[in-house]
Amino acid sequence: MNIAVMLAGGTGERMGAGRPKQYLEIGSKPLIVHCLEIFQKSPNIDAIEIVSHVDWIEHVWELAKKFNITKLKWICEGGCSCQESTRNGIFNLKGKIDDDDLLMFVMSSSPFVTEEIIEDSIKVCRQYGSAFACMQSKYNLAYTEDNISSSMINFKEKNKTINMPWTSSFGEFYASYKKAYDEGIETYSYSYVPTLWLALGKKIYFSLDSTKNMLHATYKDDLEIFEAVLKLENRL
Repeated sequence: MNIAVMLAGGTGERMGAGRPKQYLEIGSKPLIVHCLEIFQKSPNIDAIEIVSHVDWIEHVWELAKKFNITKLKWICEGGCSCQESTRNGIFNLKGKIDDDDLLMFVMSSSPFVTEEIIEDSIKVCRQYGSAFACMQSKYNLAYTEDNISSSMINFKEKNKTINMPWTSSFGEFYASYKKAYDEGIETYSYSYVPTLWLALGKKIYFSLDSTKNMLHATYKDDLEIFEAVLKLENRL
């Protein structure tokens, strides 16, 4: 079974809209519904779990009913950081799915995951044990420790930009996050699955990404861009 785990625990403070960004409407639907419909329609996804802020859990169930998101099987409470929310989403599935079932972590603020990206993530994961959406960097990167100078350049040819989906088996995720939180490994507010993978000595295997999929709703202007792109794709 392939399960999309959607992280939707953010409060949307940077958006300044009075509610989390994933519940702001684009066209006639909240942003989170545009994202959910991708996985509802995907032949490669069997079920969906949402990790939500506790205050919005009932609202998410209502949206799923209204927009016929029948693959939504579980909703659990998020944490104080992305890493805690990821852990909660994994631990919530203990005893409900098998170790070899795949979890594909995605965001509730990025409605441009394509079927090609989903398929490649699963393909790479099955071959190497995990998959992280990546693209070739467009820019050279200056490494800095003092934020005012640099003595090292990372050239674009040797750099990748890491994005979501993040995909691996439930067993691999569960063992990794249990170790992380039992031993205090990479549990910081800025930690993510990729940083934990590296801290545990695992490799990051690259799967397909796209420029559009790298668009994430953070500010109000982003929603206008999303609306324009969704109209071009005839999704509004």
